[in-house]
Amino acid sequence: MQVSFPSNDSGARHRCEARRFKNWVVFTCPQCPGFERRIDLETGAMHTRPGADPYVLHEGFYVPAGLENTGSLHN
Repeated sequence: MQVSFPSNDSGARHRCEARRFKNWVVFTCPQCPGFERRIDLETGAMHTRPGADPYVLHEGFYVPAGLENTGSLHN
């Protein structure tokens, strides 16, 4: 699952880290304290807690455990 979080076109991009917590994939930004986006894998519901700079494009991807080294991840 690859996710780009829309923002204004300031050119700044930060790579988010992802982890799974129950049914949620939680994206956090190591450069923006407080930024968090959660996506429920069952319902598709999203919840976002913005970071300090609303003009940064946050990007990240989530790979389920066990699929890290498979060829199926390459597009």
